[in-house]
Amino acid sequence: MTNEMEQTVKEKPSIFGMIMSPGEQFNRIRENPKIFVALLIVTALSIIGSILMVTGFDPTTDPNLAGMSEDELMFVTMGAQIVLILTGLLSPVITVLVLSVIHIIVAKMTQSTVSFKQLFSMNSYIYMISALSFLLNGLVTLFVGGNNEIYFTSLNSIIGAEGAFGAFLNYIEIFTIWKIIITALGLQIVARFSKTLSWSIVIAIFVIMVIFSMVTSGLSSMVGV
Repeated sequence: MTNEMEQTVKEKPSIFGMIMSPGEQFNRIRENPKIFVALLIVTALSIIGSILMVTGFDPTTDPNLAGMSEDELMFVTMGAQIVLILTGLLSPVITVLVLSVIHIIVAKMTQSTVSFKQLFSMNSYIYMISALSFLLNGLVTLFVGGNNEIYFTSLNSIIGAEGAFGAFLNYIEIFTIWKIIITALGLQIVARFSKTLSWSIVIAIFVIMVIFSMVTSGLSSMVGV
C-alpha cells in the first residue's frame, strides 16, 4: 500500500520544463522515467521545423546549384525536401537510441545502477533542445530564406564557409552548446556519473560528430557534390 502511494505522488517530468528547470526534470526522470509523450512531442516539433525549412528553401540562392536547368533544380529541390522531412521524422528516435546505447555501455563499465529506460527517457527530453533548434531555424528559413544546410544559430551563418571548415563552424551553434551543457548535467543527476566522466562523454561524442561531419563535407567538396 505504501509503495503504491509513493508511486502516485511521483511527479512526471515536463518536456517544456527542460528549458527553464532541467535539473528538476532530471530528478523526476530518475524517479519516474517517461518516454512516449516526450518523444512524440520532439518528433512533431522536428517535423514542423523540417517542413518550414523545406518551404523556405530557394535553390536559386545556392551557388552550388548555379547553372542548373529548371528540371534539374526541381529534382534537387524535391530531393532536399524528402531528406529534410525524413530527418525530422527519424532523427529524434535514432539520435536518442544511439546516445542511450553509448550511455548505458559507459554505465555498465562504471557499475552505475542507472537503467536503459532512464537514459532513454533522459535523452528523449534533452532532444527538446534540438527540436527547438529545428523549429527556430525553420522559421528563419521560411521568412528570411537562406541555405538549409547552414543553421542561422551557428557561427557559419556569419562566416559562410564551405567544406570541412564550414561543417566545423556549423557545430559551433547555440543550441548544440546548450545541449552539451544539459546532457552533462543530466548524466550527473540521472546516471549518477561524476562531473568529470559526464563532461568527458559529451565532449568525446561532440568531437566524434564534428570530425565525421568535417570528413564527409570535405569529401563531398572534393567530388563536387
